[in-house]
Amino acid sequence: MEETATFFVELPQGSEVLTIRPLDKADLPALEWEGEFKHFRNLFRDLVEKIQKGISRAWIVENEHKYMIGQVFLQLRSDRLELADGWNRAYLYSFRIRPAYRGYGIGSQMLIVLENYLVARGYTRLTLNVARTNLAAIRLYHRKGFKIIAEEPGIWSYPDDAGEWQTVEEPSWRMEKLLPIA
Repeated sequence: MEETATFFVELPQGSEVLTIRPLDKADLPALEWEGEFKHFRNLFRDLVEKIQKGISRAWIVENEHKYMIGQVFLQLRSDRLELADGWNRAYLYSFRIRPAYRGYGIGSQMLIVLENYLVARGYTRLTLNVARTNLAAIRLYHRKGFKIIAEEPGIWSYPDDAGEWQTVEEPSWRMEKLLPIA
């Protein structure tokens, strides 16, 4: 199954050719988006290790100038089986599109690539958690076939780029989409 897609998008500044492709270790600095997500540096490094172990997958979207405008991560196995069980259910996270590129179908194209990857491997469910206050994302997920199935406290911790543990508290909805059977 193809894990890469190239498509055109019409933006106010003109049309651009965008490519969705699997994340490579060399992409790690660009995931920080000029410092905006520097605090997640250790999480990004951990992601690469999980990809190498077959626990996770990740894709980016970039323009013809290799400027990263989006990312999405996928966890295939988790200790929380209701999120990702390694054979039937996968968990989508860190789904980001730069603000200037939102509303042009780029996120939809990324979801197509990710869902095709899962369907080709026999997965039948895709889950995600979305902040209750992120109404635009909730609307997108509803349009793409996701349903709210549970409340999540949204409390998680991570080591920031300085090695200090940070705790995030963001009440969320767990959403799930049934995928077609290949």
